[in-house]
Amino acid sequence: MQPQSKRPALVSPAGNMDKLRFAVHYGADAVYFGGTDFNLRAGSGNFNTEEIASAVDFCAQSRVQAIFLLNSFLHEDDIGRVKEYCSSIKHIPFRAIMISDPGMLLLIREAGISVPLHLSTQMSTLNHYAARFWQDAGISRIVLAREATLEEIRRIREAIDMEIEVFVHGALCISYSGRCLLSRYFTGRDANAGECTHPCRWKYAIMEENREGNHLDIIEHARGTEILSSKDLCLIRRLPEYAHAKVDAFKIEGRMKSVYYTANTARVYAEALSLLDNHDEFARKLPFWRRELELISHRPYTEDLFNEFEGMKGKKSVPTIKGARFLGYVVDTGRDETEIYMRVHNPISAGDTIEAIYPILDHAVRDRKYRVCEIADEGKIATTAQSGKIYRVRFDAPVHEYAIFREKTNSITTENDT
Repeated sequence: MQPQSKRPALVSPAGNMDKLRFAVHYGADAVYFGGTDFNLRAGSGNFNTEEIASAVDFCAQSRVQAIFLLNSFLHEDDIGRVKEYCSSIKHIPFRAIMISDPGMLLLIREAGISVPLHLSTQMSTLNHYAARFWQDAGISRIVLAREATLEEIRRIREAIDMEIEVFVHGALCISYSGRCLLSRYFTGRDANAGECTHPCRWKYAIMEENREGNHLDIIEHARGTEILSSKDLCLIRRLPEYAHAKVDAFKIEGRMKSVYYTANTARVYAEALSLLDNHDEFARKLPFWRRELELISHRPYTEDLFNEFEGMKGKKSVPTIKGARFLGYVVDTGRDETEIYMRVHNPISAGDTIEAIYPILDHAVRDRKYRVCEIADEGKIATTAQSGKIYRVRFDAPVHEYAIFREKTNSITTENDT
């Protein structure tokens, strides 16, 4: 059994360079991200070759591990392109590369890339014999299937001497370990090649066999229902149990999510991991962590995949909950400490009172409210800042580095605005 000499690492998603930077500043020990090809989030923004090199360099300077994703499943026609792609990135010093397809493992090694290899949850590893097989094939860390129970994780840990990573937060797929055929069936876009259209979250109706076109809507709330949609995973309360099982790394799902989601989940789980050995303080801070996780866009939370499906019998509606509206984040400093340049995600207006969150430093929460005093668009005063643009914004108090702005709300939606 591998000794557990330090606390488990926190592995955060990075769908683009801004998300990567905020994940690092808000406490991630490692970030995972993909390039323009062969990863399972084709729509997340991703990184071209120059951006990949810059991201890895930034991680190295920050002492954070950079995990690169080549985890799509390959068709025969992909092999030539994979060889070319591996050749273009072979010089980049990743901390590790994550794969799913055994063919990708061979192609990476044939290209002369010698960094450690991690195995994706897509390969559904649920027992120590499978783990040993992959270790013999050259894998150094396995992301276990989400379907692995805590007891199974304990038993696998006792039997192997390689690293184990498990998911602790984020979306769960209705298909086994995330391998899904629905997207390709409905739209021609292959989830197993990174192009999932999330059909498990669509609205559905039922139709009687002999009455074609006579659709019967399934109404569970004002906007409809998602009969295939799973709850979201949240293991913040059970983190000590999983750490006691000697898990090496905890992973947060969400490369398609926002900068706000990336940062807030990172700071919550990072602080929780730092307090694993302090049971009283962990218990004291738990309500705060749970409140913060309610303030990101999510579906109702579950702590156990199997128990979720048992509890879902007869209950079809899984709405998305948004406890706060993500407003924007700092991209540059202004003329003094009360002024910043802000990339706006949702509209704000002069006179609004909004909240900023910050990295948690030495267990100090520095979040605070601000009043928007002035908004300028390319030098001209504006009454409202619209989403998708960068504005110069002045507040009524100093704004610190890495501020992310939000407005608390209590709303339910079926949209995936995270």
